[in-house]
Amino acid sequence: LIRNGDSTWNRELIHSLVDDDTANRIFSIPISESRPEDMLVWKNKLAHEGVKFSMPKLLGFIRGYDHDLCFVYKNLCSLPGSMGKELWRPPDYGIIKLNFDASFIQGKKLATIAVLARDYRGEVVGADTCLFEEVGDAFVAEARACERALLFATMIGFRWLIVEGDSLSIIKKIKKREEDRSVLRPITYHIHLHLFFDEVTYNFVPRTINGAAHTLGLEGRRRRVCGNWVDGVPDSVRLVVEND
Repeated sequence: LIRNGDSTWNRELIHSLVDDDTANRIFSIPISESRPEDMLVWKNKLAHEGVKFSMPKLLGFIRGYDHDLCFVYKNLCSLPGSMGKELWRPPDYGIIKLNFDASFIQGKKLATIAVLARDYRGEVVGADTCLFEEVGDAFVAEARACERALLFATMIGFRWLIVEGDSLSIIKKIKKREEDRSVLRPITYHIHLHLFFDEVTYNFVPRTINGAAHTLGLEGRRRRVCGNWVDGVPDSVRLVVEND
């Protein structure tokens, strides 16, 4: 993924492997200008020195290696949630869960925002996408997506909400409920005005749990749909929802 000559990202290759949003996140990772020599971090005497082992020693090594693997596996299993698959979980009865996501294209300053609403049975009860132009960066796009989720809930008439997104910085900023002096101030202020809901809870979730909203955003950008999906969500979104 990194060009050998100038130590820069191979943009053509990365764009061919992932979507624009993921590519932009990769490009934001700084690359070290130094090129240290390769370091040997694991040495195999048979492969690197040509040393031949007797059968008893070889069997002893295999048994010891197997014992180490079992020990590591048992320790991983003892960690809460370490081996389990992260899953989207439905809300309690009477509560609507809104998952929001934003797909941002840096070069065009274009953001596609998606909101997916599901009930206690996990069934889709609403979906909305919107296209925004002249968006400053990905953080502004995510804040707009959270704002859109509340506007959508107001329009539909949802009163008890759980709002989830995969932008930790945005979720933290909204939860703080402090005066925001950043570029996001107008958006977060607008979000905090929506206090007439009976209850709103904000949660951060990993991208793997937010997949349905992310897929909806990609479909909205591809089809250029801005508004409520009154005829239901696309099959691609439905498939992710069913697998959650």
